[in-house]
Amino acid sequence: MTSMKAEAQFEKEARQALRNQLPVRDLPGVRIRALKVQPEDTFDVQFELESGKSRVLVLGEFKSAVSPKLLEDIAPWIRRMKTLRPDVSFALICPALPPRSQSYSIEQGIDFIDLCGNISINIPGKFTLQRLGMRPTEQYREPAPPAFTNVFSGRYSRVLRVLLEKPRPWTLTEIANELETESNRITRLFSTQRIRLSVSLGAISKALSGLDEQLWVRRQGSSIVVPEPRRLLLEWAEKYKERYRWRLRSSFETSNPFGSTVAEINSGIETLVRAPYAFTSAAATTDAPFIDLDRVDIFLLPKQTEAKLRQLDSRPASERAPRLRFIYPYDEGVFLYARRDASLPRVSNIQAYLDLYARGGRDLKQADYLLDNAIAPRWKAA
Repeated sequence: MTSMKAEAQFEKEARQALRNQLPVRDLPGVRIRALKVQPEDTFDVQFELESGKSRVLVLGEFKSAVSPKLLEDIAPWIRRMKTLRPDVSFALICPALPPRSQSYSIEQGIDFIDLCGNISINIPGKFTLQRLGMRPTEQYREPAPPAFTNVFSGRYSRVLRVLLEKPRPWTLTEIANELETESNRITRLFSTQRIRLSVSLGAISKALSGLDEQLWVRRQGSSIVVPEPRRLLLEWAEKYKERYRWRLRSSFETSNPFGSTVAEINSGIETLVRAPYAFTSAAATTDAPFIDLDRVDIFLLPKQTEAKLRQLDSRPASERAPRLRFIYPYDEGVFLYARRDASLPRVSNIQAYLDLYARGGRDLKQADYLLDNAIAPRWKAA
């Protein structure tokens, strides 16, 4: 019932916005004319869109929330309607269409208008009007996805790590088994108490449903695959950047009395920390030797003793040595696919990429180098 009320409220707001020319505001020579609500064609609204001397009939459907999955479902219907009436635009009208959904709509030939001013109306040979890049307003924001579909957060992101680390067809059970196998491997790798990286079958199912809803995965019978792992990783990197900056509030920095190389730093830290830790960002220089180090980031398990580490500030720093930053990750899943190179504990290249991307600046160039030269080639070989 609440959803129906929200839909009815949006339709009311959308009709008024169209009457007030809100979606086409600041577009010279563009206006909405002859608005009709619930016309005979059974669409929600009908109007003429005028741009200069050109004019086209638009039949619109109101949608208070639009996902890539919805766009995929309606694309065949839109194509059929365009075949029957090639001189008419069949457009989705929504509050705020996210950039990825805009791109997908344009690729699939789906016309749209959102109340923030993003528009794409295309009648080949007759009428074309497009304006993109309008940001959501306070009144019209992109709808927040349900919590369980946030596959970039917490334990759900562990499913992403499996899919991007080993891009092949996966079943739900196979993902669960892989996470259990990784839990055992990481525990042996760090010779420590068991690290639980497994998640329930229900959580995996929710993560896959969220990925499917956003078209990040494709189903092949009972299996799923990631058709565009690079795009998925880039999307995750953008989401991760926000969380990374928030996590830095609980991190702490110290001087570095050990030396300028990661190997020298590790030799010093391993005498102070018994619980698992792993180098990130700087450890990527193993596979992507691109930049000089100015700060070395190290992941610690939550609730790990830090007193000895904080005392490093009382020791003289090694000449030209990078500072050390210790970070408690948002989820222990950052240790998934970690490895030891010459006894150096380091995160996976996927995790190193996320951290380099989040650091920004010149580290972003190293992130690109790591992606192109270490991560993407493994995807192609899969």
